[in-house]
Amino acid sequence: MSLVNFQEALSFFIFGFIELSVLFLAVSFLVEILNTLLNPEKVQRILSSNKSGYFIASGLGSITPFCSCSSIPLTMGLIKAKAGFGPIMTFLFTSPLLNPIVVIVFFMTFGLEVTVIYSIVAFIASLSAGYTLEKLGFEKYIKRDEPIIQSSCCESNTPSFATKPKEAVFSIKKEQTNSCCTPKVNTFSEENSSCNMPIKEDLKSWKEKVFNKSIVLLTWKQFLSFVPYIAIGIGIGAFVHGFVPDTILKEYAGNDNIFAVPFSAIIGIPLYIRASTMVGLGPELIDSGVNMGSILALTVAGAGASLPEMIMLKKIFKLPIMMAFIFAVFTMAIGCGYLVNIYFS
Repeated sequence: MSLVNFQEALSFFIFGFIELSVLFLAVSFLVEILNTLLNPEKVQRILSSNKSGYFIASGLGSITPFCSCSSIPLTMGLIKAKAGFGPIMTFLFTSPLLNPIVVIVFFMTFGLEVTVIYSIVAFIASLSAGYTLEKLGFEKYIKRDEPIIQSSCCESNTPSFATKPKEAVFSIKKEQTNSCCTPKVNTFSEENSSCNMPIKEDLKSWKEKVFNKSIVLLTWKQFLSFVPYIAIGIGIGAFVHGFVPDTILKEYAGNDNIFAVPFSAIIGIPLYIRASTMVGLGPELIDSGVNMGSILALTVAGAGASLPEMIMLKKIFKLPIMMAFIFAVFTMAIGCGYLVNIYFS
């Protein structure tokens, strides 16, 4: 253990913690605004557990340039909006593994053929994993103790807390029954309806919802509840970056090792690898004798199921989902790695 190793680990921890905290706060705030403005019933209808819901969730994940950790707030938002469990998991798989940044980086690092193979495998695997977890009933392993924001056009912006989903639905429906959006019998005048506001009043109402203090407070409280998980995850990643020799991958992931691909996938999980780092790291590893499949497995595992992400997901998921998630990403990483090696052999 040298001073240089300690400085590298400390630098990784400080910059990683600040970066992830800023991303988490920004994404959480945007998600809470969307939850306030969007009708939950519309979200449920669009992202329901039917065929189109899975494809829409996959499409949403593929256009959101989030890393594995910063996609968690949006996942929580979908859970609060009661989107289908299968589509939620499909989004969680797709977002860090098939977003525009990953595709561009893969194209720059590995070329068109590898990028196409990877994209097809990641797309099919994400849909299959989400659908399988839905059918196996893994939805019961979601922790249902998160705050639920009311978000219809006339509801209060004050967050209500419910520990059971049925209670949350009941409380929202009860408030909507007596809201200004409920049609009045034998009333033909629209002048007194707050849902038929002039444009200026409607804009004012929209601004009040967006810049509501309760959203800021809820975002901050949610962030504070995740701070220990973020710190632990980044801390472990910092230790690995600072004190684990980078020669391990070069030594055990060469072309002569049949287990190079799964070994690389295992190493990638605690590293919290950003796809953008592969632009410089990928060619260097290839030149040092690491096969392309191993590099791909390392990237997929590190980007899709990093240890910091797993520690943060522990806040909203129970152990069975965590294990299934890791298994799915690990399988995807190994499958992509071996396919690429076979294709180029």
